[in-house]
Amino acid sequence: MDTNPKMTLEMHTLLLCCDPQFLGTTRGVLHALAVTPKTVAHCEAALAQIESHAFDVIVVDWREIDNLAEFLGAVRRSKLNPDCVLVAIVRDLLDLRQAFAAGVHFLIHKPASVVQIERCLRAAYSATVTRRRKQHREPVRLPASVSTRMRPFTPMMVVNLSERGMGLAITNDHGNLRHHPTAGDEIEVRFTLPKMDAGLHVTGRVVWTTSSHCGVRFSYVPEGDRQVLEQWLTECVERSLAETCERLRAACA
Repeated sequence: MDTNPKMTLEMHTLLLCCDPQFLGTTRGVLHALAVTPKTVAHCEAALAQIESHAFDVIVVDWREIDNLAEFLGAVRRSKLNPDCVLVAIVRDLLDLRQAFAAGVHFLIHKPASVVQIERCLRAAYSATVTRRRKQHREPVRLPASVSTRMRPFTPMMVVNLSERGMGLAITNDHGNLRHHPTAGDEIEVRFTLPKMDAGLHVTGRVVWTTSSHCGVRFSYVPEGDRQVLEQWLTECVERSLAETCERLRAACA
């Protein structure tokens, strides 16, 4: 069994570093992870890339940046990369303190081994998938049973699903109006994810309604159901990222 699998999707990565030895080692690690980075040697080139391209992970050599606060501020203010995962290459305790104070997520301490670099980058890419999962809303059409204090389980349709809530279609496929929840209602929803045998049972509060749909924010999801939902959404995000990469490759072919 492969205990050290490669990444299954491409992550757009910017690498700011001019140390030939470190670059060679890091490129080897990234190649093993099926990641091809955009490499630049100075801060101005990195800022130009940040303004014109979206990156999942940005790796910066802390000694190549003259004004740390200005660089990190430019990254966070950029339209394409405000939420990217930041990795800093540091050499000593002062670098480490400055990097953490500036808001860097992960550190690679030079001189770094192949194992250390790989662990750090895997953690950075996992954090990217986790962040996208938290923001992701997956379109679906899943039959569900919905109940309120005043009405027993009523059939509805889950039309989108996220880690924090869901959208429900209030009308059926023929346009007939079912029981209409109102904003503030506490409801229970039972549904089954695609290709899953066990059903999920969640509790939530209706936060908005229209004539045909309502939005629900989860208030309680049992731990086992939460783990199943998070894993399913992670797979949706990974599939979406992989499909996006394929479309980009086809467009550039």
